[in-house]
Amino acid sequence: MGLNIIYDNRHSEDYGRLLGEFMVQDIYDFKFWDAVVLKDSVVKSINASHKKIVQWAKDNNKKEVYIAEQDLTFPAKDGWKYFLKNKPDDYDIYLGCSYVKDRDEKTGLFKSLICGFHCYIVASKFYDAFLSVPDDVHIDTAVGDLKGNFVFCYPFPALQRSGFSANNRTIVNYNEVLNKEDIYIG
Repeated sequence: MGLNIIYDNRHSEDYGRLLGEFMVQDIYDFKFWDAVVLKDSVVKSINASHKKIVQWAKDNNKKEVYIAEQDLTFPAKDGWKYFLKNKPDDYDIYLGCSYVKDRDEKTGLFKSLICGFHCYIVASKFYDAFLSVPDDVHIDTAVGDLKGNFVFCYPFPALQRSGFSANNRTIVNYNEVLNKEDIYIG
């Protein structure tokens, strides 16, 4: 199964933190992938980094691929197990969180939109669609526009750690948009 982590070694302070996080979560099957760093565009760099892993999974006939970004954090000590335990049998992409939620007034359920690729799984049946997204767009929201079978683990077990965002070129805390009940804490 293996968790594939996009890692930008220009921010090496995350390496030790991630290893500690993985020990707490009992994640021992993982691989760090060098982030693609393109001088002309952060958006293209992030896009290419995610596509590189999905292309590898496709080329190696993987049934699914587990992907994370280096700013991944789990608020609960069993967050990873909770994420895996709740993985549905049928999905195109299964996600650990989203920072855009839309509550259906009739059902009271959230219809989350993809915003944040810090912890997700792509099924092989969706590889070609994922890889078809243009290279110069925000990959998470662009993939979301494809309207696949996107399933969100809720409450969300995986968050983006607050800190510097290469995308926004400033310190960000996306978690501020979430309510307490949105976050899985064990």
